[in-house]
Amino acid sequence: MRKIVLYVLSFLLSLSLVSSSLALQVLEPEYQPKVIHPGDDVDLWIKVANDNYEDNTKIENLVVKVKPHYPFELKQVNPIKGKVIINELNPGEPYTCYFKLHVNEGAKSGNYRIDVIVSYDLVEYSNGEEVSRYHYNFSKIYYLPVYGIADFEVNGLKNLTPGKTENVTISIKNVGTGVAKQVNVYIGYTLNAQKVGEESKEVSMYGVTESQSKDILLPIPIPQNSPITPIGKTKFYLDYLKSGDKKEINILFHTSPNLVEGSYPIPVVITWIDEDGVKRAEQMVLGLYVKGDISLDISNVITDPKEIKPGTTYARIDVTITNNGHAEAKNVKLKLETSYPFKDSWSNCNIKDVGNLMPGAFKVASFYIDVDKYAKAGTYKVPIKISYMDTEDHKFVTTKYIEIYIKPKPLFKILTQNVSVLAGKENNVYVKIKNIGNEKAVRVKVSAIKNSGQPFDYPVKSDTIGTLYPNQTGVAHIVIKPDADATSKPYYITLEIRCAGDSDEGDDNVYVYQEPLKVVVNNSNSKGYEILLGIIAVIAIVLIVGYVFRRKNSRDKE
Repeated sequence: MRKIVLYVLSFLLSLSLVSSSLALQVLEPEYQPKVIHPGDDVDLWIKVANDNYEDNTKIENLVVKVKPHYPFELKQVNPIKGKVIINELNPGEPYTCYFKLHVNEGAKSGNYRIDVIVSYDLVEYSNGEEVSRYHYNFSKIYYLPVYGIADFEVNGLKNLTPGKTENVTISIKNVGTGVAKQVNVYIGYTLNAQKVGEESKEVSMYGVTESQSKDILLPIPIPQNSPITPIGKTKFYLDYLKSGDKKEINILFHTSPNLVEGSYPIPVVITWIDEDGVKRAEQMVLGLYVKGDISLDISNVITDPKEIKPGTTYARIDVTITNNGHAEAKNVKLKLETSYPFKDSWSNCNIKDVGNLMPGAFKVASFYIDVDKYAKAGTYKVPIKISYMDTEDHKFVTTKYIEIYIKPKPLFKILTQNVSVLAGKENNVYVKIKNIGNEKAVRVKVSAIKNSGQPFDYPVKSDTIGTLYPNQTGVAHIVIKPDADATSKPYYITLEIRCAGDSDEGDDNVYVYQEPLKVVVNNSNSKGYEILLGIIAVIAIVLIVGYVFRRKNSRDKE
C-alpha cells in the first residue's frame, strides 16, 4: 500500500514539473538572411515567453544559451558570448534574445544543427512573499538550412601556336560548395554592361515583406578580329555540376600570326541556377598561353667568286639565317657539312656560332670551301646543320639545305704517258690530250715551258689544236731537242694548255692549265747509256746461249 502511495505522489510531482515547464515557451528561431550562404553573418532571434498567466508566479534568472555546431560559430554581440540573461519575466511577458552566427566559408549545402539551452527559476509569491521556487532547464534542437554557392575554375590544357587553328580542351570545375544547375558556358563572351531585364522576389521577416531585385545581364561574343578567336561552337550546356565535379569541353581557337609568346586572356561567361533558385552569371578569364614557335630559315645565298667552277679554292659562301618564328632562339650554331666534290678550306672554318636570334632577327654567316678540280657541272645540295635552344633551354637540331651551282668549264687530261727522245737531236713529239670537262674548249693551245734546270730546248714549243668538245681528243706537235751531253734518264717537263671558254654559253674566260709530261732521254755517249747497252748485250748473250743449249739437248735426245 505504501508503495502505491509513493508511485502516485511521484506521478503527481512529475505532472507538476511538466506543467510548470510549460510556463516558459521557446518559439521557432527567426534568422536573417533568409537564404544562408557560406561566409554569411547570420542574425538569429530566439523568442521566449512566460505563458503562465497566474499573477502570483514569475520566471526569474532566465538564461538562454545557443550552442552552434559546424559550420556555425558564435560572434560576440552579448556581454557573454552566446548567452542572454533575463532577470525576470512576468506572466504573459515575451522576450526576444539576439545572437549572431558566422557560417564557415567552406560549408556545403545542408541543414546544420544549433542547440538552444534554457534554464530558469519558476517562483510563486503570496502577499509579496516567496512561497516556492523551482529550477528548470531544458534544451531544444533546431536546424538551419545553408545553401552552398557554386564557384567555377576554368583551365585550358594546351599551348597555342601563332598563325594556327588548334583544338583546346577546356575543363570547368565547380570549386564552390553548392550544386550548380542548368549550367551554360559561353567561350569568348563577355557580360553586357547594360541589363536586359530584371528579376525580383519577395522576402518576409517578422511580418514585413520587401522586394529584392536583380539585374539580368546578357552574354555577348567578343569581336572576330581578336588576337585569339574561338571558331565554331562556342556555347555549351553542362546540365548540373556538384561541388568538386569537373567537365571538359573541346573548342577550336585561331591564333593571330602576329602574336608573340605570352599569356592571353579569353573571357568566359558561365550562367547557372544556385540551390536557392537564384539565377547567376559570372564572367571569368581563361588564360591561354601562346608558345611562340621557332622557325629558322636559310636564305640569300651569295658566293665569292660569283661563279664557282671545278678547282675553285677558298670559295666564300655567305648565308642569311632568319628567325621567322615567334620565340627567341638561343645559342644558335651553324655547321656546313661538306662532302665530295666539296671540302673545308681549312679546319673548323665551317662552324659558326650565331648567338641568340629574336623573332624576326637575322644574321649572316660565312663559310669557305674548295671544289675538286674534276667535279662535274651541276647543282649540288649542301646541308647546313642548325642547333639551338628554346626559351626553356630545350635543345633542338634541324638541317637546312643550300644549293651550290658548279658551272662547267674545260678540263684536260694528257693521254700520252711518256715520250722517248735522243740527245743532241730534234725530236718530233706528239702529245694527245682529251677535254674531260663539261664545256667546249675554244682555241686550245699546247706549249712546252722551258725550265733552265733541264737539258732541253724547244725549237717548236707550241701547237694550236683548235676546238675540243667535251670528251673529244686532239694532238699537239712540239719539237724537243735535248742537249748532246744530256744524261740518259726520265725527265718531267711542264706543258701549258691554254684555251678560251664557250662564249655561246656566256663563258668568256681564258683557262690555263699546267700538266707534266714524262720525257725519257737516250744518249749513246753518256755513261748511263753505255751501261744500258752493256746490260742489253749481256741479256742478249744469255738469251742466245740459252737457245743454243736447248737446241743441242734436243738433238742429243734424238
